[in-house]
Amino acid sequence: MLAGGAVARAQPTAAPLRLEYRAEAGCPTEADFRERVVARLRRPLGEVDAANAYVVTIEKSGRRFTGRLGVRAADGAASDRDVSGDTCDDVVAALAVVTALAIGTQAAEAPATVAAPAASASASAAAVPPAPVAGERPRPPAPEPPPVPATDAATRLTLGAQFLYGAMVGPRAFGARLFAEPPVGAMDSDIGPLRFHADLEVSSDIPAAGGSASFRLAAVAGDACPFGAAYGALRLAPCARVEGGLLSVSRRGNAPVRSAARGWLAIALPVRARLLLWGPLVLDAEAGLRMPLLRDGLLVEGADVAAPRPIEGVSAIGLGWAIP
Repeated sequence: MLAGGAVARAQPTAAPLRLEYRAEAGCPTEADFRERVVARLRRPLGEVDAANAYVVTIEKSGRRFTGRLGVRAADGAASDRDVSGDTCDDVVAALAVVTALAIGTQAAEAPATVAAPAASASASAAAVPPAPVAGERPRPPAPEPPPVPATDAATRLTLGAQFLYGAMVGPRAFGARLFAEPPVGAMDSDIGPLRFHADLEVSSDIPAAGGSASFRLAAVAGDACPFGAAYGALRLAPCARVEGGLLSVSRRGNAPVRSAARGWLAIALPVRARLLLWGPLVLDAEAGLRMPLLRDGLLVEGADVAAPRPIEGVSAIGLGWAIP
């Protein structure tokens, strides 16, 4: 009588991924993050995958989210990778890709363990190589994870408009401004280090030579804001400005209206404030002092109307829109 027996082989149990996940409220959950990582791997997790510990942290900074993946090896080695994006879901998706690549690299670098075949009673059986495990085939080494550049919060073009209020050649002045911040750099204050704008200001009337006079200033300017500070959603930055243009005066009275004009050059020291409202929309304001460098009096038909003061106040408030 011949009898045969089948040998049952226990399948390896997938080891859990050693993951510590911390995210802002409203972000995807840890379970969702694990599913995304496994979907990128396209295979069950094994014992080799549990050799490292992975720490995922996602925080919100201003309008954007910043995520960090920390890989902690058993031998004490550590490495970190940072990503950022406009939404938390974008950051979680990017971190899932980076985590899957890190796990794949760890599996590729782990030494392969080959079990020695059991001794057989017959020489012919010993010559037969062991059969491969069903469904398992060799995988090529995973590529090295590419570096993920961190995105600065202020490396975007910002356009906006402001209402102006201050003093010009003595009387109060009102006006409008159009400004642009080019994406040439970034600061922690989320305010661009450079700004260019065009201003148009008109003063209120003042008595002059039996009538009244008003002033009009058309100027272009450039601001430099080398540093700043952030307080929650509020950003502050001191700036230095140089502006130039054309200053004109119009005198009215019993005689026909007379006008005169001359060049304008001034420096200013404003403090800019920016409040993050919603998405790319910001509230932009400033207040400071302006010092005219050309202070010769304006003459209309030989009559001296007025001369700029040594120091004038300037202020502005408006809205800006950041373009990615």
